[in-house]
Amino acid sequence: MKWNIAYRNLVLFLVLAPNIFVVIMGIESTPYTCAPMFGHYIDENTDLYLFKFEGVLDGEKTNLVDYYGKPEGFFIRHFFSKVYGSTKAISPFTNKLSESPEAFNKRMQAFFISYGNYLQKEYNKSFDKIDLFIKKVDQNRNVLMDYELLGFFDYHEQHYKSLYHKNK
Repeated sequence: MKWNIAYRNLVLFLVLAPNIFVVIMGIESTPYTCAPMFGHYIDENTDLYLFKFEGVLDGEKTNLVDYYGKPEGFFIRHFFSKVYGSTKAISPFTNKLSESPEAFNKRMQAFFISYGNYLQKEYNKSFDKIDLFIKKVDQNRNVLMDYELLGFFDYHEQHYKSLYHKNK
């Protein structure tokens, strides 16, 4: 009988503790969310963007959409939610409460090194660098701003360089 009560309390704690954290911090992630698609955060005033990866080898550019290894939507969603993250310090789209530029660059470098290894192994492709582009779209994916270079990963230096400026 004592074990049943202890087990019940442990299960309640394991379920409630993350949910209490979510309520207090305002950060959601599956499965501790009532809206896994975050639809209630998007309205007609929400800025929406699309990412594009482009490999560069000896000055020749390759659109990498065919080399994601997954459907574009899955790859980009993973990249935004798990690697790049929201532009807001505390956001329902991220689990990074505060972060330095060094931590961001370290995470981007880890992603691009892993992605470069994947491209080499699966497609026998390697690049001098991979450019990361972004374009602003409306809710129907109509282009509001053409692709703009956001940053790039240099494979020779093993370093991500952000070109994003907060003044824009």
